[in-house]
Amino acid sequence: MPAIKIVIFVLLALVISIFAVKNLDLVEVSFYDFGLNSVNVKVPLLIVILASLGLGFLLAWVEGFFSKMKLKATIHSKQKTIDSLNREVAELKSKALPELTEKNNL
Repeated sequence: MPAIKIVIFVLLALVISIFAVKNLDLVEVSFYDFGLNSVNVKVPLLIVILASLGLGFLLAWVEGFFSKMKLKATIHSKQKTIDSLNREVAELKSKALPELTEKNNL
């Protein structure tokens, strides 16, 4: 299995390298600064694409992280409920056993 990961990593690195070489052209990116003034910056197309990709990965990771935390909290809550119900069942069984033995003795 590690050999497959290495092959995939090398292929991915090769594709990214080819992509980087072919997209070195400068593009103009416009955005607003904190004073709401329009700012134009010329950056390589590769940087724009990789920054967008990185931001997308970051947002997906953050969303997945919070979903995982919410799921863990739900599991913890359900486990507490299960534990309390198991304790209640054990108490009821311990109370019912003496009553059953008394009835059987009569």
